[in-house]
Amino acid sequence: MTRVHGFTLVELMVALSLLALLAGLMFGGFRIASQTWQSVEEHNNALSETVQAQRFLRKLLARSEARSVPETRNTSLLSFQGDAQSLLFLSALPRRNSRVSETAWFYLALDDTNPDFPRLVLKTKALTGLEKTTPEQPEITFDWYQLVDDFQRPEGIPALLTLPANALQLHYLPQEQDGLQPDWQQDWQQQDALPALIKLQLEDDWPPLVVSPGEQRNAIKQIQ
Repeated sequence: MTRVHGFTLVELMVALSLLALLAGLMFGGFRIASQTWQSVEEHNNALSETVQAQRFLRKLLARSEARSVPETRNTSLLSFQGDAQSLLFLSALPRRNSRVSETAWFYLALDDTNPDFPRLVLKTKALTGLEKTTPEQPEITFDWYQLVDDFQRPEGIPALLTLPANALQLHYLPQEQDGLQPDWQQDWQQQDALPALIKLQLEDDWPPLVVSPGEQRNAIKQIQ
């Protein structure tokens, strides 16, 4: 009599248990791999966004204009006023689907109204009130302080660009005088000309963005 070989119930249960264990391990591995891939993709997207934003900021800062702007106390201010945390300047804004650009005001600052989600904001406003005088309009009508207030109010001018950032540091390097290399400073107000260089630092682990504004934008200098 020939004996039929097969699996016992215990062997079958052990095999099924091993298969279930292997399936669980494989599913867990796939899930970890999927989460890792998603994290890498999000990081790459954030990196790409930051790089594009830095390129845009570099172009705007390099095109900064130096104009004498009247203010309400019968004096004039340079159209480039900044400190360590904010910068207000004139620059050329390219028009959409056009190679033509127009001069506009720009305001760059750190918005920390929500401490959990601080961000770098760039706002812009059309250049008005500085048109040439005419017999009908013999005086230039421009309110510098109203412009600053419009930019600083959170509910005011909407942001043109936003970028997650925990910190912002701006530094300005004056032009060389008598062959002496000046030091970086954190304030550029009540000045007569653009700085030689602007340095923008967002995060400690990011290299600073250094730009030469205005007519000096193509200059190459040693950064210290």
